[in-house]
Amino acid sequence: MNYTVENQLAEMLKEFQSRSKAKAIPILGGYLLILLFLFVGNCLTLLVMLLNPRMRTIPNMFVASLAVSDLLLGLCSSVPFGVPALVTSHWLFNDTACQFQGYVSIILVLASIHTLVLMAVNRYYKIVKPAKYRRYFTKIMILVSWFSSFCALLPFVLSGGKMVFHPAKFFCYFGMENTYMYYGSPLYIGVPTCVIIYCYLRIFSTVRNHNRNVHLPGNPISSVNVEEVKVARTIFVVVVFFNLCWIPVLTVNVLDDVFQRWIFPTDVYIFYTLLATLSSAVNPLIYGVMNKSFRTNYLKVLRCTYCRSQVVVRPLVLGGQASTMTSAQTDGIGVKITTGSSI
Repeated sequence: MNYTVENQLAEMLKEFQSRSKAKAIPILGGYLLILLFLFVGNCLTLLVMLLNPRMRTIPNMFVASLAVSDLLLGLCSSVPFGVPALVTSHWLFNDTACQFQGYVSIILVLASIHTLVLMAVNRYYKIVKPAKYRRYFTKIMILVSWFSSFCALLPFVLSGGKMVFHPAKFFCYFGMENTYMYYGSPLYIGVPTCVIIYCYLRIFSTVRNHNRNVHLPGNPISSVNVEEVKVARTIFVVVVFFNLCWIPVLTVNVLDDVFQRWIFPTDVYIFYTLLATLSSAVNPLIYGVMNKSFRTNYLKVLRCTYCRSQVVVRPLVLGGQASTMTSAQTDGIGVKITTGSSI
């Protein structure tokens, strides 16, 4: 039996609204917990960049860009629209809000994907082709990646495409009648994924050859830096977790497009949205576990070390006269010590 899009959405809405409290409350609790990690983790990441100039390296600028896109996803989509929809099992807003949420969510996801590509290419040039690194990597590339993300949906918008509220996903997304996913997914997801895979295969090959040859007699000093390899490893783990969250999401999208209807049970679509949101919350945890600099600075922010200063006044004898010296210390990576004396 064939169903229209409206019939499918109506049936899913009815099923979604019929959930028992024993089922709805854990889903809402899990979603709110993910959002809590999303906001705390990404705010910490941006605060570290703001408070510590030494953390503002080019690779970390990509990390900051990723944190901004993840944070905006929570602020512009999940909290104002997703949470109310999940709590009430209704879309409480007008069609303009639905279009806004759908467009913004997809743009921010694409910005995250493009940033991950830049991070991978950045590590590729730094480790595999270090001589060309400075020439190709400037902060302007981050702005270019965001601009390309905003332009990605222009064909869909100009063709009159509309987002629809999907009850089980509890957010607005492409309807079944559009063809954007057929060319959009390969172009904006498939190609970036291939670039990332190629970059990391070359990085791992370079590091493996370095480790194999570094102790050989007569081998010249390698340009492969241990710290750069650690950064590459951290970014690779970020990419792996991103794909672990998004491959099931993309698989669901592709199968729905193939069959031209939403073929999965409601619970699958709920899990779909939870996974997509989780991908924006997990990155700061990875930085904290795998990167000592981020871990140290996260702890400094949480302990308000950047906000505190210690003033120590101790006597000092100069030329037989008593004087005092004041030492103000700011506890952080950039330690600032000022001393002054009065005689």
